[in-house]
Amino acid sequence: MAFPTTINLKNGWEKQETSAQKHKLGTRGVTADGRVFYYAKNSSAAITPGGKICDGIAAVAAHDMDVAATEAHSAGDTTISLEVPTTDLTANQYKDGYLIINDGPGQGEVYQIKSHPAHDASADNTVIFTIDDEDGIVTALTTSSLFGIIYNPYTDVKVIDGDGTMTTGPLGVNPMPVTASYYFWLQSSGIASVLSGAVVAIVGDAVGVSQASGENGAFDLWDVSANEDTASIGTAMSIPSVDTDNQVIMLSIRD
Repeated sequence: MAFPTTINLKNGWEKQETSAQKHKLGTRGVTADGRVFYYAKNSSAAITPGGKICDGIAAVAAHDMDVAATEAHSAGDTTISLEVPTTDLTANQYKDGYLIINDGPGQGEVYQIKSHPAHDASADNTVIFTIDDEDGIVTALTTSSLFGIIYNPYTDVKVIDGDGTMTTGPLGVNPMPVTASYYFWLQSSGIASVLSGAVVAIVGDAVGVSQASGENGAFDLWDVSANEDTASIGTAMSIPSVDTDNQVIMLSIRD
């Protein structure tokens, strides 16, 4: 599946969804006016209406760090064998995701996952991951190399729960209603219509994910004390809306 740097989206393409995957997750798309989108897969829950802030799938606690290599690997290898005990994997469950070396030889390096087989933990702990780097790994690895196995953040996106546990942090805003388990373009930058919480913004105010109870997927003023530990997602560009309406926001989540 081709993975160009950027796909130029004609106006309207950003509001299309499909049941079948058309692009690699995380593919970047840009409309002629400069709005930026990333190709995503919805979770099993529909997202409606448009304009809700979304985040991605949570990391698996047993996989997110300290997963050991089962053998040494030479620089240039394009497969990495990891010990994944107790947890079964479906084939390509982590496709388009990442192997992140958190300790040992190779520490700090990141490799995108091209493929891996299904894994029955009761039969064998070893899983062989094929990486998407055609030149293979840079640093020779040993059994002291420890990995995090991380989903592509645009896998199974959902409405963000600011009052609960965010799973990836804000990734973008759905530009239209999205059917459960469908693929779509998630907007991350440029002019957007975003759901407002009870505390509305005036022109120029920085906004972030609302952490008020019952305001999942909505924005709040970023400079209030409750939001000091979160990042701004953009700036208000229109007169204040009312609670549960959408307001014009210049998104700045990811260019």
